[in-house]
Amino acid sequence: MNSKISIFLISLILFMGCGDDEDSLSNDIDFFSNHAGSIWYEPNGFWLKINNDSRDDYYNGDSVCVRFPVADGTYNNWFGDQFNQTILRNEANFVSWNLQYIGSSGNDDGTLSYSVDASGNKLTVTYPGDGGFTYTKVNDTFPGTDCKN
Repeated sequence: MNSKISIFLISLILFMGCGDDEDSLSNDIDFFSNHAGSIWYEPNGFWLKINNDSRDDYYNGDSVCVRFPVADGTYNNWFGDQFNQTILRNEANFVSWNLQYIGSSGNDDGTLSYSVDASGNKLTVTYPGDGGFTYTKVNDTFPGTDCKN
């Protein structure tokens, strides 16, 4: 009887331990682990630094640095407007989120995406409502030293 229970428990553990990794958004080959530590510059004075679990945005004109976590959650944008963020896709060179602003902030709900080209030197950021920038990868030091959530 004990051997039947043992076989059943082992079978149950093995069966429960198997999963489908295709649907996982936290696999080892995702956008942020692939590009962590990279620094990007946009000619209008915008800087972007990719971390393992966040991104730092810096604008020369204001000397303000803001850290945006990449996980699902509720966050503030540059101007203090709150939004809900839900990750949609998370791949080695592409990541996207659905953004939904809370209240009447005047911002557009929709998809925010980051895409790195095949050479690894251009980063295209597309914002909801027809906006976006193209950044170039640089070897400079990131100028934002006090990035806050």
